[in-house]
Amino acid sequence: MTTVLLHSGAAAPKLETPRPQVKVVRGGNRGLNRARRFAQATLRTLALAIVLGLVVSVLYSHAKLTELSGQINEVNTQLAAAQSEYDYLSTKMNDITSRASLQEVAEGQLGLVKLDPSQITYVQLEDQSIIEKSSSSAVRLLDKVRTAALNLLDGLNP
Repeated sequence: MTTVLLHSGAAAPKLETPRPQVKVVRGGNRGLNRARRFAQATLRTLALAIVLGLVVSVLYSHAKLTELSGQINEVNTQLAAAQSEYDYLSTKMNDITSRASLQEVAEGQLGLVKLDPSQITYVQLEDQSIIEKSSSSAVRLLDKVRTAALNLLDGLNP
């Protein structure tokens, strides 16, 4: 504490600072405590709601993931079956279209034979040459009747 001297040499009187007076109001502290408890309860409830929301979202995402994994497994099974069927059909098609198989069908079922080189006739034509197939008069007559009938049908169709 410092002492202040006046011009006269006497010490200055000490000033006392007034202390703030605290009024005690009945029920005032109880209202404040109630507000604090309400705020704490609200915060706890909010924190619990957030934690509960996180738990529910994790459980939902886990259930959705399990469902999607099941669908993926099902589609993989279908894909494996389709791949197996494709392989079978591809092998079957290769067997059917192989040269030996075609020759067997042509000779066995259709009665075809391989062409002998002596059966080939080469004809050399000039620019204006026309080859007419010689046929009997009955075949030529039938060709003319057929041509006439086709011309008649074309004339009737608008």
